[in-house]
Amino acid sequence: MAEQRNDPLDKLLQSKNYRDICPDTVRRVWEECQRKYKKPRDAEKAAREALHGISGAFMTPDEAKHLAWDMQEWSIKKTDIGLERMLSRHASTRERLPIAAMDALYSRLFDITSRPRSVLDLACGINPIYLGSRGIDTTGVDISGLAVSAVNGFGETYGAPVRGVCADVLCPGAIPGKHFDLCLMFKLLPLLERQRSGAALDVMNAVNADYIVVSFPTRTLGGRNVGMAAHYAEWMAGHMPSNRTEVGSFETENELFFVLAQPGGGR
Repeated sequence: MAEQRNDPLDKLLQSKNYRDICPDTVRRVWEECQRKYKKPRDAEKAAREALHGISGAFMTPDEAKHLAWDMQEWSIKKTDIGLERMLSRHASTRERLPIAAMDALYSRLFDITSRPRSVLDLACGINPIYLGSRGIDTTGVDISGLAVSAVNGFGETYGAPVRGVCADVLCPGAIPGKHFDLCLMFKLLPLLERQRSGAALDVMNAVNADYIVVSFPTRTLGGRNVGMAAHYAEWMAGHMPSNRTEVGSFETENELFFVLAQPGGGR
């Protein structure tokens, strides 16, 4: 009987469509769907739909292959043009390009937090590659195996102070317990809340960092401004961790940022 119940999970774990997803995520989604649906077939269908939605913004195998080529070229001449080409291989960093815009964004953040010695980047994608190219020690956590491999490949090949961990922040033990100067949660919190009510606060409370920077999208996928900034500003006000205070906020062309500090203003 137990083996029969595990068959759908084994199929999900072994599926080529989900082999890039953190195994803990696949197990978590399957268990959640199993609790909702009595029939294994219905639970499996729901799990596949959920996993498809979760992995929709992942870097594709083709993008990962091109990124590997970009890294080889970058090793010859470490230019910002080459760095920009690398970062364009993932949707989450591509939308913050060009490099001059990314530099300006982090300069604005660091004016509030000061330049960090260590960064924890949750749902990092390949953003640690940018931070590592600027000499910032960064630990990235993501459920995309391809993104984590790319981050680790960059760190190992070029001696950059970056490392990636394939883990699901909705699973126990996924968030590193060590102290960081700064934690980034770019466009992460709404995704967590859609999967589990209260998850956003749980994750923010689990982080050991002087500052947390959270961001939210302000435009739809089609580029429309439909009042998302005001919506997320109100949402953030209602989900502020009790051990944090807002010490800064600003809006870029398509993203809203909040900087949260521990009592006393961080370091």
